[in-house]
Amino acid sequence: MNEQKVQLLDQNTANQIAAGEVVEKPASVVKELVENSLDAGADNIEVTIFGGGTEYIRVVDNGSGMSEENAKLAVLRHATSKIRVAEDLLHLNTLGFRGEALPSIASVSNFQLLTRPVTEEFATSIKIEGGDQAECIATGGHTGTTIIVENLFFNVPARRKFLRTVQTERRYISELITKLALSRPDVRFKLVSNDKEVLSTPGNGDLVDTVKALYGKNVSEELLTVDFADSEVKVRGFIGKPTLLKGTRQWQTLLVNGRIITNRMIAKAIDHAYQSQIPKSGFPFAVLNITVDTESIDVNVHPQKSEIKFSDDSTVYKAMYKALTDALTRPMSAKPQGLALLDDSELQVFKSAEAVVAATEPSIVVETPAAETKVPETELPTLKTTETNISTAKAEVYSAYKSQQQSVWKEPEYTYRPPKTEPVYTISETRDVFDKQDNIASNIIDFTDTDSGVDTIWPLGQIDRTFIVAQSDDSLFLVDQHAAHERILYDKLVASHNDIPAQQMLIPLYIDVTAQDVNLIEEHREEFLRLGVDIEAAGESMLRVSSLPSDIKADDAEDFVREITQMLSELRTINPSDLRQNILHMTACKAAIKAGEVLNMRQMRQLIIDLCNTEHPFTCPHGRPCMVEINSAELYKMFKRT
Repeated sequence: MNEQKVQLLDQNTANQIAAGEVVEKPASVVKELVENSLDAGADNIEVTIFGGGTEYIRVVDNGSGMSEENAKLAVLRHATSKIRVAEDLLHLNTLGFRGEALPSIASVSNFQLLTRPVTEEFATSIKIEGGDQAECIATGGHTGTTIIVENLFFNVPARRKFLRTVQTERRYISELITKLALSRPDVRFKLVSNDKEVLSTPGNGDLVDTVKALYGKNVSEELLTVDFADSEVKVRGFIGKPTLLKGTRQWQTLLVNGRIITNRMIAKAIDHAYQSQIPKSGFPFAVLNITVDTESIDVNVHPQKSEIKFSDDSTVYKAMYKALTDALTRPMSAKPQGLALLDDSELQVFKSAEAVVAATEPSIVVETPAAETKVPETELPTLKTTETNISTAKAEVYSAYKSQQQSVWKEPEYTYRPPKTEPVYTISETRDVFDKQDNIASNIIDFTDTDSGVDTIWPLGQIDRTFIVAQSDDSLFLVDQHAAHERILYDKLVASHNDIPAQQMLIPLYIDVTAQDVNLIEEHREEFLRLGVDIEAAGESMLRVSSLPSDIKADDAEDFVREITQMLSELRTINPSDLRQNILHMTACKAAIKAGEVLNMRQMRQLIIDLCNTEHPFTCPHGRPCMVEINSAELYKMFKRT
């Protein structure tokens, strides 16, 4: 076989090879051009595209611009103003640095550059057709830089064939501009596609306003502030409440020293911080900027600079996890605020029948379209003050009023039917009634004396034996009693570490399972023992259960064990941490009070206080909501009073 001759590639071929790494799709072109605009100090950037960026891309900025000499150099490979020597890579404060973007883009498109610095009278225009010799002329132009890219990949049909649909490519560009805008809220961004404005940001430096412009008011109102700093790492930005979820990581914008990146370790830190608060299929909103020493990262590890390498991953992970857990805990906790609960005698939420009648005795004033008539007190019928005849008294008052007034038009016949009445009690009386009922859940919740406690949320009642209605000074709360108790028990189990109390069964429970389930249980028997679950094989397809966590009732024991075997069979890889978490989830779920169980006022009050003293009172361990808050502003809006 003849030896092949080694030869130096021409400049255009080398540029097209580089373009294969740098220019993957239209969004890659937009990314490189916009990052150059940001490095040039622009605070107003407008991107216009047609055909998803394959036909036309224009990026206009008001940055510093370039002189004719610099413009000619900028379209050559490895020509850059960002670095001078290799050591500068350790102290990068710019987004670009390689000097490959413009020549790579120009080699696979019809490229035009128009630029003018504020010190020059004329602008410089450079045109390159598919990497051919550049044409440079002086012309008129605004301060800053305008770059137009047309017919992307026109001379590389194989690359163009692998592009997605126009709609998909447009979406990639929109997602990119969104992330760039979040990285620089001080810059005004505008994206126009096919002559229609897709997005626009105010550029006032307020990240919340930028989020509102990009995602809407509903998202901007559900943000939690992240502000963490130690000697090595700073983490700042916003994350969403656990109820603000997306099916992908599209809502997560991660920055390191202002550079948009993707990093599995950081993404994992976010997942772990939200663990037990969101469903496994959901991803929370996040806009986070991590600031570290430039010498502790390597940004030159990816062709498109979308990934970086940390010198110490564990330090960044710990800082990230701490920052997010602090943010999630601080605003979600409804800790006592020094407002003492009133005595039962002072909580006159429900007035007695006597009070209702007393309020009506002085006079009754009724306005009609024709006249205003006041029924004298002496002419009112005598009202009995018992709960059972309030409705009858109302009927008599109505009848007395009709006999007094002069009708100006014929009224339709009206027959008053008293509604079905039920006794109305004070809070103290309500508690007594609940205490007398047999089917309450007092054997499930450990109640303590709350009369001396302080809290800002107190219960009003129960709906459908499932939901608790409560109030604070300015909000209404709806609580799912099962989910709330599940959160309380789960947090207690987590806090107990390996000291989960277990109960020995008087008679061991034998359960028929598959041989595979028996093998899985045997493999992890030691982990189960530490979690208060003593399960062992009693044959090829039978399990013997000797003890379970003390919170599990005997009636639920078999279901609990079967859920364990199902969980083991569904997990692809089983590690002690995941096993422990799943067992704690199941224990809390099985031991919690159920929907349909009646709670008295004291139990509801204790449940709310315990819930408010957990770290995450608004979500259960599975990520479902367990308490919903409706503030007074939302109530006013519901009733059209705004």
